[in-house]
Amino acid sequence: MAEKALLVVSFGTSYAQTREHTIGAIERKLAERFPDRIVHRAWTSSFLIKKVAKTEGLSVDTPEEALTKLAEEGVRDLIVQPTHLSDGYENQRMMEIVRKYADRFERIAVGRPLLFTAEDRDAVAHLMPQLYMKDSDDCETLLLMGHGSEKHPVPVYEELQESFAKAGISNVFVGTVEGTPSFEDAKALLDGSGCSKVVLAPLMIVAGDHAVNDLAGEEDSWKSRLDGDGYQTEVILKGLGEYEQIQNLFADHAAQAELL
Repeated sequence: MAEKALLVVSFGTSYAQTREHTIGAIERKLAERFPDRIVHRAWTSSFLIKKVAKTEGLSVDTPEEALTKLAEEGVRDLIVQPTHLSDGYENQRMMEIVRKYADRFERIAVGRPLLFTAEDRDAVAHLMPQLYMKDSDDCETLLLMGHGSEKHPVPVYEELQESFAKAGISNVFVGTVEGTPSFEDAKALLDGSGCSKVVLAPLMIVAGDHAVNDLAGEEDSWKSRLDGDGYQTEVILKGLGEYEQIQNLFADHAAQAELL
């Protein structure tokens, strides 16, 4: 076993195809950027770990299991890079676990999630129109669906909306499935834009259940509600992790990882 490793920590997903195009693609980008390190996978969702073990026979470690294995296999220098969107509950829980295992390694550094700093949010804000919108004179808007949380709220979605405003991007809006800003909050901004064309896309690393059902589903989805109000909608069911520009941002964060 190599003395250097890189542990990639994700929430996880039971959608096999999108998993390889998102989490797997980020892991491959990190392996490409850090050829001297063994790349190891861990998920924070025990439910999804059990589900893929049962349905696919796929074995995925929890962060605790991965850190124990790496230490026992002789890894001395470790970078931990989350694929989390923000420093919310999952990332903070991961940090608690990493701190407990820090003394098992000579050197351990942790990269930040995608939207951690104001500079991170500004960089992603500039990317979104490039990734999702057509270069045309048509009046077109982009509505991004984040997960959000009522139980563990984070301000990152409002902060990202502020980054769009600061960059002069007036046709991209952010809402969440759970928490703030809500769909209604985002739709109020959308209504005020005066544009009838809307591109809908998940503001999530993986396009899973929420993207398939809440964003694009048949009943009471964001798409069906906007269609009912006369908007012309287009749905892009691609997680952020599918885009190489986002993969590169995670690799940059790993390169800038800070020592514990």
